[in-house]
Amino acid sequence: MLNLKKETLGQSLSVRANNILDSCNNIIISNEASYSVADHKVSETATLEKGILEYWAKPKSSAYATWKSLCAKEKEMLKPIQRGSKLLAQKMADYKRAFDEADKKRWEDLQEEARKEARLQALELAEQGVDPKAVEAVMQMADENVPMTPRAELRGKTSFGQSYEVRLIQGESWKISRDILEPTTPAQIKAIEAKVKAQAKLNGGKQVEGFEIIPIDTTRRRAI
Repeated sequence: MLNLKKETLGQSLSVRANNILDSCNNIIISNEASYSVADHKVSETATLEKGILEYWAKPKSSAYATWKSLCAKEKEMLKPIQRGSKLLAQKMADYKRAFDEADKKRWEDLQEEARKEARLQALELAEQGVDPKAVEAVMQMADENVPMTPRAELRGKTSFGQSYEVRLIQGESWKISRDILEPTTPAQIKAIEAKVKAQAKLNGGKQVEGFEIIPIDTTRRRAI
């Protein structure tokens, strides 16, 4: 019975909500009497809006509580997976770093060995009485044309990259360059516009350089 009454109330609110726009549109204000009628209708819109918000408040609250509960359970279920993945990925990153450093040293050692052999050959040529300019050219080539050796590589589906954490230094925001402060996303633009709007309310709509301050009439409704 209670659900039936609530459903009937919902239908009534829906009908009134659908009719209110036509009703407001049809009112023509030409004298004080019609102004009074319009004033009463505006109050009626506030009352109707309040009733609709109250009608949906409980279902929304219940749905939100359910959603929060599901999010908490989801988070709890994901937590050990994410911790395990992060832990293992860190171990892999540490190993890969050591692996790459060892391979780099191996590669550099091989390159140095190749240079030594080329220099030794150049010295042997010099001892054999080869033209000094030719020997010098061989020495130079030994330093410039070191044969490349294949680098070792760890293979797998997991990839690693470099990321960064950035924190604004308090008291040094004046050092930030203009290109960083320039808003580039809709969210950034809205945030800055909201800040200027708050400032405009305090200074009576005084123009702010770089912004267009547009006065807009607003109404404060009182429910019946």
